[in-house]
Amino acid sequence: MKKLLFVAYQSPVGSIWVNEAFRTAFGMYGEDLEPSVLLIEEASAALSKNTKPELLGLLPLSICHRYIKNYGTKVYAVKQHLEKFKVKELDENFQAELIDESELSEFLHSFDYVIFM
Repeated sequence: MKKLLFVAYQSPVGSIWVNEAFRTAFGMYGEDLEPSVLLIEEASAALSKNTKPELLGLLPLSICHRYIKNYGTKVYAVKQHLEKFKVKELDENFQAELIDESELSEFLHSFDYVIFM
């Protein structure tokens, strides 16, 4: 099975890319691919318990939680990016694994395909 990584880097509030990264990843299960999602830079804010894009009329991130649990989708974030954007309390529904920025290059190369969104 090929490993596929979707990387979102734009804020979850004011853009659709965090939701689109998850929607696209969930659609890959029917294609015999193993998708994962990496949230970097401003997209890291999506992991905060306090992020609520639905207050701006955008899709709520809570929709993703159900599918992450059902499919076991791996979610990753860069520790230093969370600190940079002052994300203190992570929403446990994402079950995010934190990686160090110094390991980012090696991490990206461990996937067969990497798509930046």
